[in-house]
Amino acid sequence: MLYAQVEVTGGKVKVFLGQFQGKDAENCRKIVSRDLLQTLLVDVSPEENQRYEITARLSDKVLEGILVDKVKKRELLHKSFVGTDMRQAAHLFSDALLEALTGIKGFSSCKIAFISSDTGFKELYMMDMDGEGLQRLTADKTISAHPRWSHDHSMIAYTSYKSGYPDVYIIKLAKHSRIRFSFFPGVNSGASFSPDDKNIALTLSKDGNPEIYIIGIDGGPPRQLTRNRATNTSPCWSPDGKQIVYTSDERGSIQLYIISSEGGQPKRLITGNTYSSEPDWSADGQKIAFSARIGGQFQIGIFNLNTNQASILTTQGGEDPSWTPNSRHLVYASQGSLYLMDTVSRQSIKLNCELKHCSEPSVSP
Repeated sequence: MLYAQVEVTGGKVKVFLGQFQGKDAENCRKIVSRDLLQTLLVDVSPEENQRYEITARLSDKVLEGILVDKVKKRELLHKSFVGTDMRQAAHLFSDALLEALTGIKGFSSCKIAFISSDTGFKELYMMDMDGEGLQRLTADKTISAHPRWSHDHSMIAYTSYKSGYPDVYIIKLAKHSRIRFSFFPGVNSGASFSPDDKNIALTLSKDGNPEIYIIGIDGGPPRQLTRNRATNTSPCWSPDGKQIVYTSDERGSIQLYIISSEGGQPKRLITGNTYSSEPDWSADGQKIAFSARIGGQFQIGIFNLNTNQASILTTQGGEDPSWTPNSRHLVYASQGSLYLMDTVSRQSIKLNCELKHCSEPSVSP
């Protein structure tokens, strides 16, 4: 694929949406326009005299998409996209457009699992990145929490108090089924799939205080990783599966630690904050997003593993960050709404969602 030589930092690439032909073409055009604007990297202009022009032809579930550089008089993208429906094909086209224009992987075809207490109970939901396709996955009238996707997009693990105690459940989306995965005495919480989806890291308190364990997806005895008198929670795997980042109050305040997935001595990450929680490891392996409590309010922070430096990205509040697959954008919650941020420009946009009281977003890998 050819990439336009565009440097995207604070500026945006301007494009013109040309003619979309075929059944439901205008609706498809609107989807692509919203997708591109939501990236915070592309500006869709009504003026035809832009360097880049986008056109498309639709037939059945196939979208033939074209991106032209009118200055160099060449096609940067010409490809057919097939989805389960027109909407998915349009999202796939949007992802390819962003990558062709900027070299940055698109995320419009991703989905978000999240919690909302709109019904009066904390239930688990799923929706597309643009807020469409909203589905309620639980109706248990209890507390659901900590949703996390499997890397093959087929499963969502989460914590539920359906039994009266915190247990880990796994939803298998294709089968519309749910299993009670971990239900040891005490706490079962914060499940996270390994990169190969063969293991799950989670917090168990079956032997006393909450520790990090690993359980095979097919069952078997839990393997204990942490061994201390602290509360250890929120495990998240590194992309290569060799390490796990988690939170612990081992030294008094809640901080981030990294431990080998084989066990051993953990290493504390110095974030410069007295309270750092809810870590999420970026797909490129270079950054860990986290929630930092500063002055009584949560903010979104990033720890750079190359420099061992942390930075705070928000000023108006934010928590529960979840990376998109491009390791540049992330989704987070703030005051009951979900937001998407470009971590380079630090610009954020509120995501479209018909529900209120939203929290704990998890973006599909």
